[in-house]
Amino acid sequence: MKRFYTFALTLVFTAVFAVSAFAQAGAQPTKIGWIDTGAFADEKEGVTKYINALKALDTEMKPSQTALQTLQSRIQTIAADLNKPVPANVPVDQRALLAKQEEGQSLQREFEFKKKEYDAKVEKRSSEVLGPVSADISRAIQDFAKTKGYAVVLDIAALAQANAILALDPGSNITKEFITFYNARPATAATAATPK
Repeated sequence: MKRFYTFALTLVFTAVFAVSAFAQAGAQPTKIGWIDTGAFADEKEGVTKYINALKALDTEMKPSQTALQTLQSRIQTIAADLNKPVPANVPVDQRALLAKQEEGQSLQREFEFKKKEYDAKVEKRSSEVLGPVSADISRAIQDFAKTKGYAVVLDIAALAQANAILALDPGSNITKEFITFYNARPATAATAATPK
């Protein structure tokens, strides 16, 4: 993974140095912009289709998420009951204590199984629901770059995660401009996100 980030960083530096070389050689200046893809999910100013797909996914996953939260609450209640101090003059019912421990362990195993199931379902459905929207956004970024004359458009969120940002000109931020451009486009069949 580290190799990939190093490779990506090398590509960024190569692009920057190539742009500098062209500019110094008298070629027409190359426009570079950056987009914060993390802003796409912003409720107020984000990409409408992406937000709608996230909401559809959240609505679809809500029952499973609620079931997990209920299980977790039951486990916490049992753990709290087992950890309550017992007065010295009150006899402890060992059978009841053992049954409570077994119930807690059984619920913990059930929780872990259902959590793995939930995570796999979220991953699969995210790919199905968000994948077409993300692909459409990628195509739109290409169209936007071509229309606006950008030779390079960087994903600043991905670069930030890779710790690959050394300097950043806020004047090159084209996030809001792109979101406005994208939200103004007509809806396409490829971006329809319907829950299953």
